[in-house]
Amino acid sequence: MATVLDGLVSSSLRKLTQLLEEEVVITLYVGRDIKKLKQNLECYRAVRQDAEDQAMRDASINLWWKRISDVMFNVDDVIDLFMLLDDHRVATRIRSINIELDDIRSTSEMFTPGILRSPQPQIKRANTSQRAPIVEPGLVGAAIRRDVDSIVDEIVTRCHNNEPSVLGLEGMGGIGKTTLAQKIYNDQRILGRFQIHIWLCISETYNKTELLKQVIRMAGENYDKEESNAELLPILRDTIKGKSVFLVLDNMSQPDVWINLLQAPFYGALIACILVTTRSKEVLQRMHATYTHYVKRMGEDDGLMLLMKDSFPPSGSIFQELGRAIVKKCDGLPLAIKVVAGVLSTRRTTAEWKSIRDSKWSVQGLPKELGDCALLPPNFVIRRDAVAYWWATEGFVREEHVNSIYETSEGYYLELIRRNLLQPKPEFIDKDHSLFMNVKNDHSLFMNVENNGALPNLRRLGISNAVEELPALHEHKCLRTLLVFDNKNFKSVHTDILGMLQHIRVLILCGTGIQYIPESVGNLVLLKLLDLSFTEIKKLPESTGNLISLEYLRLCGCHELHSLPTTLMRLHKISYLELEHSALHHVPKGIANFQHLYNLRGVFESGAGFRFDELRRLPNIQRLWVEKLEKAEPQGELVLKNSPLRELGLCCTFGMNTHDRTRYEANEIERIRKVYDMLIPSLSLVYIFLVGFPELPPAGQIPQLQVLKIEGADAVKTIGAGLLGRGVGSPPVFFPDLVLLLIIRMCNLESWSLNTGNPCDNMEGNAQHLSLMPKLDRLLLIDCPKLEALPRSFFKNLKRIHIEGAHKLQEVVDLPEVVWLKVKNNVCMKKISNLFNLQDLFAQDCPALDQAENLLSLKRVYMVDCHHEQQFKRCLVPGEEQGVLVYVAADGHNIFPDESLYN
Repeated sequence: MATVLDGLVSSSLRKLTQLLEEEVVITLYVGRDIKKLKQNLECYRAVRQDAEDQAMRDASINLWWKRISDVMFNVDDVIDLFMLLDDHRVATRIRSINIELDDIRSTSEMFTPGILRSPQPQIKRANTSQRAPIVEPGLVGAAIRRDVDSIVDEIVTRCHNNEPSVLGLEGMGGIGKTTLAQKIYNDQRILGRFQIHIWLCISETYNKTELLKQVIRMAGENYDKEESNAELLPILRDTIKGKSVFLVLDNMSQPDVWINLLQAPFYGALIACILVTTRSKEVLQRMHATYTHYVKRMGEDDGLMLLMKDSFPPSGSIFQELGRAIVKKCDGLPLAIKVVAGVLSTRRTTAEWKSIRDSKWSVQGLPKELGDCALLPPNFVIRRDAVAYWWATEGFVREEHVNSIYETSEGYYLELIRRNLLQPKPEFIDKDHSLFMNVKNDHSLFMNVENNGALPNLRRLGISNAVEELPALHEHKCLRTLLVFDNKNFKSVHTDILGMLQHIRVLILCGTGIQYIPESVGNLVLLKLLDLSFTEIKKLPESTGNLISLEYLRLCGCHELHSLPTTLMRLHKISYLELEHSALHHVPKGIANFQHLYNLRGVFESGAGFRFDELRRLPNIQRLWVEKLEKAEPQGELVLKNSPLRELGLCCTFGMNTHDRTRYEANEIERIRKVYDMLIPSLSLVYIFLVGFPELPPAGQIPQLQVLKIEGADAVKTIGAGLLGRGVGSPPVFFPDLVLLLIIRMCNLESWSLNTGNPCDNMEGNAQHLSLMPKLDRLLLIDCPKLEALPRSFFKNLKRIHIEGAHKLQEVVDLPEVVWLKVKNNVCMKKISNLFNLQDLFAQDCPALDQAENLLSLKRVYMVDCHHEQQFKRCLVPGEEQGVLVYVAADGHNIFPDESLYN
């Protein structure tokens, strides 16, 4: 909460200073009130550190802290309104706030002169450009191993008849319930005893129908067109009838999902064991649990082991001593230890570790705060851009002189990944699971059917998709954020509701059933972020042009939206505009008016509006996605030559035929090539995404490129030297900084070679003299059914590979640095050999896989629906000293651990 208030106060002081310097204040009395407000804020900021520290321990100061926090939100609102509106009522509100601040000062000893105050901590900037360290799955220590053995013994003892047995793991948030359940779920005795294994993470907003579909899939059955619960329940019952089933219900806050939905079909199982993780004793009581294990705080020795494992300290006993002291402050909570370890991983001196040890921080009450009120459901997937803009809009990020506020937000985003607070999804580049990214405090509420009470002074409101009707907001006129995600029950926004929300900054209605937005939306003069993506809106009102503070507008996936109002071009503060996958055929002229554009997605050249030559008049553009490239007209100039562009997506339109989606005439291919040459800008590109291209461009000559994604290039049969271009430097280096390569849905790709056809220029043959992708760390190869072999010579440093849907690929061999390999749905995959450092192997639906050689470092093997797993396992010997853990399942049972643990 302090970070939020610091951001608000810093922002407010900056704006007040601007008002006074520019002599915007006309009347003497208003000028005095502005100066007094500025003095009040400066006084508050001077004592903020002590106030925060003492509020943790003193109930009376905590009440004062809550009151001052609420006033700070009012200050931010009134200053913004004053700067936008010529309204005497705003000046009156400023005077009222000063009176309230005077009253607060008079009742608090925090402002007493002479009081000893804590020195302001030295803030060390972390290197947020670092990639997240590899995180091994699970926790460490002897205690957790003993707990796993004990609980597995209980399961084996208690689960032996045809009546479902419920066992529980109870404990506070952050204490390790889910990790303990994962270890039990993957225990060899559990895998061997039960035929079906199902893991469900139960969010507060779970959808019954989707949950049933997930259970059926994990139980190894398919459903066709069944969509209702009445149709799906019999399928589930028949799927598990007469079989032994192990079900984990993770994060249970209410017992309804079991009592009212799953319990009846599970009575048909031969043996059914249900393991529940929860904070609530009542949940287990109502589910009639026969055994409960109370998850205890981590012991000091195990906590120290976890801290040291995740913080990578320099050697020396002093770090052991400091680490032990820090662990004590974490109060035995594994999640807190991992978070602090993430911070320590960039601190390499004893002074820095002592600073962490001696600083005033506490985890007292932290677990409850983390879970009681998140504005997003647990495990909600969120995009990098969305969260960065949201933080900036809400004032969570302080503006810095060196970087834009959005670059700073992205730096925080990367820092949270490094600190284990966000989990990147391995199959995406810019999507994450949130752990506890939302602040719990007296100003925030996530509303579901059980939790629909009003809170005074509410500033942020999230609505569950289980809530069928938007609550009355007349008691919440101070709302700054309203979030409604994936709620098709929500079909309209009433004019009177929008009229109340004068202070709204963030309005997210993503995935709702709304079809129109009322004209009253134009009254929301403080609105900075509007997300209407994946809705059914048919038009935006002309009053959208009155949203003078709007910076972020997202209309992705609006399939009924065909045009934009011309008034939109008046919104000169727009820095993010997303129009991808919509039905737009008309974009108003004048997009170059958006001089602050930082992120522009889904634009296309059209006689009805947008032109490529306008791009050169966007000085701040860093992310750009262009669609319908095959219809564009090349202008012959490098329109982005001097831009600071870091990310570029170039998309051609897919056709209908799977094997002919990107087949173009010769003149069209030439036009696409020219447009590509015209758009490839300066040397600053870090990410390139090519979708539906008929040929591959020379991307290997872009010096800073870290991520390259090629998707849907169906006309391409060979990846050859043409992808390399002339390289970088002399002698040339090709893709010198490339870290991640994604080759996806190339249905006609047959070969991958760097042989140019000239024997003297055979790059594979001379690979030792070349530098090819020297930093490549990860490869995703998905849905390339005709590819016969991987190139070996330039994958020498590759660490992680995911191969799926490559039906002619027979082997993965001679990749010495690979530590993680996933092969899935590869019909002819037969052999894996000479991966000397491979530690984790995941194989699914590979019926021919039966050979393994020289997998000398292998630790874990997961095999699902691989018909020759016994032959493959025999290849892993000689010697049991190798210590390989092998997990085998059939019928589609998911035994794979969460892949994000390996990022």
